[in-house]
Amino acid sequence: NMNMTRTPDVHFIAEARTEGTKFVVLSPDFSQIAKYCDEWIPLQAGQDTALWMAANHVILKEYYIDRQVPYFIDCVKRYTDLPFLV
Repeated sequence: NMNMTRTPDVHFIAEARTEGTKFVVLSPDFSQIAKYCDEWIPLQAGQDTALWMAANHVILKEYYIDRQVPYFIDCVKRYTDLPFLV
């Protein structure tokens, strides 16, 4: 719940919503934050890990393996430890 746990950051969410950003919550229960989001995807326990592994697979395959996107490669080199993973 952003309003209760991340109070200093709520204005970023409000600004993003004002500019048209859509928010999706992945949660097994319809929580307090889910009522503020545009879409609620009810996951069963343990499904969130599989979902993010699949999302990361697609991102790495499409932006790193299949075609070398300079922006993605620069971001990976600067802000992650991906170059050190083997």
